[in-house]
Amino acid sequence: MTEEVRQAVLEVAAGTEAIRLPQAAAGKPGDDQRPAQAAVTKGGSGRVFQWIIPIMLAGVVALGLTLYYKYEQSVNQEVTALQQQAKKEALAGRYSEAVQLLERAGEQRPRFAALTRDRELAAKAAQLKNQLDGASAQLKAKKLDEGEKALKQIADMIGKRQEPLFAPLQKSLAADQVMLTVLRIKGQLDKLTTVDALADKLDTVRGLSGQEAAAVKTQIINKIAGISYSSAEEMLRKKDFAGALEAVDNGLSYAADNPKLTSYRKQISEAKREFEEAEAKRIQLAQQKAAEEELNNRTAAVDVSGVTAVLDDYGDLTISGTVTNTATRPIYSVSVYLTIYSSSSGAYIGDAYANVSPFRLEPGESGSFSTSYYGVYEQAEVSVDNASWYLE
Repeated sequence: MTEEVRQAVLEVAAGTEAIRLPQAAAGKPGDDQRPAQAAVTKGGSGRVFQWIIPIMLAGVVALGLTLYYKYEQSVNQEVTALQQQAKKEALAGRYSEAVQLLERAGEQRPRFAALTRDRELAAKAAQLKNQLDGASAQLKAKKLDEGEKALKQIADMIGKRQEPLFAPLQKSLAADQVMLTVLRIKGQLDKLTTVDALADKLDTVRGLSGQEAAAVKTQIINKIAGISYSSAEEMLRKKDFAGALEAVDNGLSYAADNPKLTSYRKQISEAKREFEEAEAKRIQLAQQKAAEEELNNRTAAVDVSGVTAVLDDYGDLTISGTVTNTATRPIYSVSVYLTIYSSSSGAYIGDAYANVSPFRLEPGESGSFSTSYYGVYEQAEVSVDNASWYLE
């Protein structure tokens, strides 16, 4: 019963006592006849009040109960509102806020079992979220073994939970598991040097979603393209046109839109055709060449100029330059041999090889070459060590 109801009951009780006092005074000895008659009259009125008073008391009690019911109903509405808001917060993954709301509701309805159950679930979810945040931090810090162990423990606890409030945690867990797989693969890429090995990793990444997975997928495809390009260059240097085309096609099967491979395939096909035509002519003219002219043209037939080395965003080096035929006769199948050094330390980095296009150069005519060297990751300088060509 509320304080308002208690006050109303006390007021009614006080009024009843005031009515009874005059009635008792009417029966004292020594009163004359008129007061006695008046007392009789008042006694009649008292009998009327005897049945009015219970009605008034019943009304006060009914009023008190009504007020109490409305008060309890408003508390229930407030508790329900807090519970619904806590549900929204939990479904959005804001578990700490949900716990606070449920604690407020529990203070008003401490014996409400549903509130107790909801608070326990929200508190458990908040605890798991903290653990998941810790695992994510370990992954970002490259502590993959520790992060993987933590994710397994969390997966055991929430993997089969059916309550809706665990859905955000399960989604975050799945994202962290994808990140773990991606980071594992990225750590292995530098050690993979064959197309087949990289293709296996690519198959793994294709089953994953998210920006991290898409980025590593692109990285694998680019590395496959680079390896295929290098293999094709090596075979083309040996005039193995069929092998070079096969290497390029293998790379294109994974990187169909790669511009380097697409362009290089055309270059190989052109070089093959030009080589076959030039080779036939070279054989016919080989016996006609004078020894002196042969020596002169083979030692001073080309001039290499404008050599540049450009480092791209992926750490790969693109080397290009110009070759001019300074011989007295046309030359063909011109090749340039390059050595790469570090611009900062002067340390040797590696060798590169490039074919000159067009395949055939008239005396005084210039051609160009372009090749790539992968995985440099620093500015470099290039020197031309040697050049080779065939004379017509």
